[in-house]
Amino acid sequence: MLWRYVKPYNSMFNKLVILVLVNVSFGVIAPILFKQAMELVEQSETVAIRYILPFLIAYFIIRVSEWFSRVLQRYFSYQFNSRITNSIRKHVFGDILSNKLDFFHKTESGRLTSTITNDVQELYDTGDRFVYIATNLIRLFVILGILFYFSRWLTFASLLFLPLVFIIVFIMRKYTRRVSRKWRKNFAIVNQNFSESMRSIQICKAFNQEQKNISRMRELNEETYRSSVKRGFAIFIIGPINDFFRHILTIIILVVGTMEYNNRSNFSVSAFFLFIFLLDYYYYPILALARNVSSFQSAFAILDRILKITEDQNIKEEDSAGFRASSFKGEIEFKGVTFSYIPDSPVIKNISFKLQPGQRIALVGHTGSGKTTIASLLLRFYDVDTGEILLDGKNIQSYDLDNLRKKIGLVNQRVLLIQGTIRDNLILGNPNATDEDIWQALDAVQAREFIESIGLDFEVSDDGKNLSAGQRQMVSYARVLLTNPEIIVADEATSAVDLYTESKIQDATDILLEGRSSIVIAHRLTTILKSDKIIVIKDGEIVQQGTHNELSKIFGPYQEMYQLYFQTQSAKYLEVIKTS
Repeated sequence: MLWRYVKPYNSMFNKLVILVLVNVSFGVIAPILFKQAMELVEQSETVAIRYILPFLIAYFIIRVSEWFSRVLQRYFSYQFNSRITNSIRKHVFGDILSNKLDFFHKTESGRLTSTITNDVQELYDTGDRFVYIATNLIRLFVILGILFYFSRWLTFASLLFLPLVFIIVFIMRKYTRRVSRKWRKNFAIVNQNFSESMRSIQICKAFNQEQKNISRMRELNEETYRSSVKRGFAIFIIGPINDFFRHILTIIILVVGTMEYNNRSNFSVSAFFLFIFLLDYYYYPILALARNVSSFQSAFAILDRILKITEDQNIKEEDSAGFRASSFKGEIEFKGVTFSYIPDSPVIKNISFKLQPGQRIALVGHTGSGKTTIASLLLRFYDVDTGEILLDGKNIQSYDLDNLRKKIGLVNQRVLLIQGTIRDNLILGNPNATDEDIWQALDAVQAREFIESIGLDFEVSDDGKNLSAGQRQMVSYARVLLTNPEIIVADEATSAVDLYTESKIQDATDILLEGRSSIVIAHRLTTILKSDKIIVIKDGEIVQQGTHNELSKIFGPYQEMYQLYFQTQSAKYLEVIKTS
């Protein structure tokens, strides 16, 4: 998986490899030069400084060059790792957005945020560690070759504790993976809790829940702290264990080296020194590898988690990449449609109705009856279990998904505005809209007055909280109007607004729906009265169809809802009834 992210940066990768090899070469050549200088001292009783000076100068130059090569290596390593993690982050973010809507309902946003930020950053850190370990491992094998050339016994002695170190690491691995998984889960829960607290801050203050939320966050933080300590200990303990064996190894090399020196006339003090000198160079790679095994285990767990999001085809939206219509007439037909969020628990059952081009259908029913689900199916937020939905005589699954959604305008009951300016929100579906287009749309929905008072460059706060409910509604209507959709799916807002704003919103609704095929989840009597057909939904089934005049005269669910809800609506509605 990772190679596809590395491939676009082959040039940078090759430079990094070259610098690694250069760095290793400098690190090995320097102590050998020092050994040569020591041999001159060892072989003569008196040695002029001029004889060893070239070696010392060469040693100094090599060390300075090694320092520069390390700086360059670190620079390219950071640059390379940053490129890779940026690519991964963009890819993961794009793949998350391509998942089905059902995925977002089942997955906590805090955990997704943790994946995009913390998990990908962990991969960056792992990549940096990998470059470090790769450099040291290459150095290790080179050094082992040099040590073996001078003394096989000392080389074997230096390898003595290597199996024991890795056995201990292997034993620690499962524990490390378990505590790392627990820590990451707790971290994601903290993110989720914080995000939820910010979203519901108004409710929190209204019901005096600040202290409860603080206590909850304190508990979660404490749990995260405990798991973090366990994770830190599991990662840290490898180092002291290795340092202990390293000190033992130094003693063994001194003992074995002394015996080697006494038994071999060709084993010099300078060679003995080289062993001691290279011990750190030799043992650091082993130490680094042992210390970072747990990090690599964590990285593999992260990759598994990312793969589930990016490569699980069961959670991807299926875009047939099929027929692209230049325009739609707007004929919509549901034929025996059944759908369930949970298998074998259908939310809507055998729904059938037909909408002619330019007609308006009002869906009415109690909360949870399945109205919003019907609207969502037309936009292919979900695909039907059985039956089919036809648009201009073609199954909607045969249309290109992007093309389908561009032709259908969606008005949510809960208006969602992005952070940015009013202009940014208005041109969301039509980035090429000019100021003239924007003002025409605002005029059409009677929103010019309030927009002129604040300006198109007014910064909208998170979720549009610095605008009133009515203002947000009119911005959303203008936004849909700018996309010039041929079909409208609207879920009318139920927020209480003053009669003047209510009147303007109703007029904007009429303008938006005029001449377009539309399915409206209706909460206002005026919308229902102006609909060509009313469909009454109960427990996921169509129980009544007809006009207001037809259904209000028949004893049944619609007459009951009319008497309970619609008849007691605002003064404007009552006036409309009297004059109709």
